[in-house]
Amino acid sequence: MHETGYVLGMAPRDASPSDFEAVFHATTAPLLVLTTDLVISDVNRAYASATFREREELLGQHMFDAFPDDPHDPEADGVAKLSASLGRVLRTGGVDTMKVQKYPIPFRDSPRGFRDMYWSPVNSPVTGPGGEITAILHHVEDVTAFHEDLRRVESAYEQADTPTPRTHSVVAQRRYAEHVEQAADDTRRRRELEEEIAQLQRALRSRAVIDQAIGIVQAERRCGPEDAFQLLVNLSQRTNMKLRDIAGALVRLAATAPPGPLLPDPR
Repeated sequence: MHETGYVLGMAPRDASPSDFEAVFHATTAPLLVLTTDLVISDVNRAYASATFREREELLGQHMFDAFPDDPHDPEADGVAKLSASLGRVLRTGGVDTMKVQKYPIPFRDSPRGFRDMYWSPVNSPVTGPGGEITAILHHVEDVTAFHEDLRRVESAYEQADTPTPRTHSVVAQRRYAEHVEQAADDTRRRRELEEEIAQLQRALRSRAVIDQAIGIVQAERRCGPEDAFQLLVNLSQRTNMKLRDIAGALVRLAATAPPGPLLPDPR
C-alpha cells in the first residue's frame, strides 16, 4: 500500500485517494489483504465486524498469530487448511475457493477464549503490472448461523418421537422449502459480493501500477507522493485519458526509454 494511505485502485479522474479507501471499507464483503508473507496489511470494516476484532489490532500481524487454532481443540485444522489454500494461491497464481471450514476465532467473552465459527473462504491473488503476485485478497462469509440451523434440524429429528408418514412429510417439506429459499438468497448475495470483489481486485491491480508511476514522478520531479499523484491526475485531465492508462504508459516508458525526462514540461 502506498504511504498516502489509500489501498485501492482507479476511480474517476477527479477522485481523491480517500475515495479508493472508501470503496474498500464500505463494501459489505468481509475482506482482508495479506502480503505474500501472510502479514495483514489491510482489513475492511465488514471483516473486523465478522471476526469481532478491531481493525487496528489486526494490522501488521501475521495471519496465524491473529487467528490461531483453538488450543483446546485437538482436532483443529483451520490454520492448516487456510495455510494450504494461501500456499496454492502463491504457487499457482489462481483463485482458491475453500469448502465450508470450521475455524474458531479468539473471543474474549468465551470461557475458553474462542468462539466456534464456520466460514466460506475465497482466496485470490493480486498481481502487479508484470504479473507477479503482490498480495492476497482473503474474502470470507460467515455461515455459522446456517450451519447451526441445519444441525438443529438434524437434532430435532433424532430426538423427536417417530412421526407419522404424513406429519414427517409436511415438516420435512416445510423445512426443506425454508432452507431452499435461504440458499437462493445466499446464492444471490454471493454473486453480488463476487462482483464487488472482482471490482476491488481490478482496483488493487490498478493501484500497483499507479504506485509505480507515482514513484517515477517523485524521482523525476523530486516531489512528495501527494504532489506526484496530483501531477498524474492533472495529466489525465489534460489528455482525457484514464489515470491507470497514464500510469501504465509511464511505467512502460520508464522500462524502455533512454535516460532523460519522461514527463512533459508542466509549464
